[in-house]
Amino acid sequence: MKKLITGCLLLWCSIAAAQQLSHSDIRISLLTADPGEDIYAVFGHSGVRVRIDRWDYDVVYNYGTFNFDQPNFYVNFARGRMLYSLSMPSYDRFVSSYIYENRGMREQVFVLDSAQTMYVARFLENNFLPENREYLYHFFLDNCATRIRDIILNVYEGIEVPQTLETPCFRELIHRYLRQHPWGRFGIDIGLGLPTDQKTNVFEQMFLPDYLHDVFAKMTHNGQPIVSKTEVVFAPDTYRPPAIVPPGLITPMVVCLFVLILAAMFLHVRRGARIFDFTLFFAAGLTGFLIVFLWFFTEHTFTKNNLNIIWALPTHAVMAFFLLQKRRNEIVRKYFLATAIIAMMLLISWVFLPQKLNPALIPLVAALALRGFRNFRVSPAISHHSS
Repeated sequence: MKKLITGCLLLWCSIAAAQQLSHSDIRISLLTADPGEDIYAVFGHSGVRVRIDRWDYDVVYNYGTFNFDQPNFYVNFARGRMLYSLSMPSYDRFVSSYIYENRGMREQVFVLDSAQTMYVARFLENNFLPENREYLYHFFLDNCATRIRDIILNVYEGIEVPQTLETPCFRELIHRYLRQHPWGRFGIDIGLGLPTDQKTNVFEQMFLPDYLHDVFAKMTHNGQPIVSKTEVVFAPDTYRPPAIVPPGLITPMVVCLFVLILAAMFLHVRRGARIFDFTLFFAAGLTGFLIVFLWFFTEHTFTKNNLNIIWALPTHAVMAFFLLQKRRNEIVRKYFLATAIIAMMLLISWVFLPQKLNPALIPLVAALALRGFRNFRVSPAISHHSS
């Protein structure tokens, strides 16, 4: 803490002594860390380095800090009220953590005149004040990369943003980073709704650190690049493209295909069929309750209007208990007929849906349709033979 306070005082001294400093003495740059292997680090990271050699000042402003000990941490996380904060570690400390994880890091030095340099320095220092450093985190709209994006775009009046013909949706962008994490992709695809499938422009794509780095590399101001040079801070010992790393044998597709095989098997095997049907529909219903919670009872804007609710009806969790009984009344039979029809219609219209559902769900939805039809065909008069 003492070192931190000393660093803050040094920056204020440097601001006060700006008349004696050339703007070339203050170097402000973007640090971009490569994606890590763990799911929480798979999208990479960004930080702003402020270096003043004359004052022996070298720190990184890091907007990606959060505290597990903050009150109601897990409740706030679930409800979309996650508080992140701006921290200010030394440059050496910041970089060493990524070297330890064997994650590459690049540095882009910005071309800033004296006024622009002072603006960035003052803005960052004001953001670091205790009353300003915390902010409400949003993965797509307000994170460690978008905060830096907004600072730099405000510095350069009339900055020229490069255009691209590529307009992927948010979901496609995050899929590119989840090749090694099929279960993470599966869960994200179930939890995120229609807003995630809207097309993005260059500005919006900069929520990802890699894209922030690449766009800054192409940006110009008054015809001149805003980045004077790019340096490799650390190159990892080995490079393994995520696309060729096997995700493991137990993937969502394998599991869902296994469920479909069981659903077909229990058309001919009676023993255990009721337990299987209960488990299948109860799990789908619980998933539906989670979707409803994320949709209506949280502040997550990208979990709204989630079409996964079509197959994961919350009512399944209640109706599943009737499948444990030997007798099925007409209401239960018609409910599962409706369930089967809805599931079949979903499969038929799969490629035309405005929301991209995870392909591993296809055999799962087929299993729901198959078991729905089977439970409809169980007649109350012969319910003791039901499966």
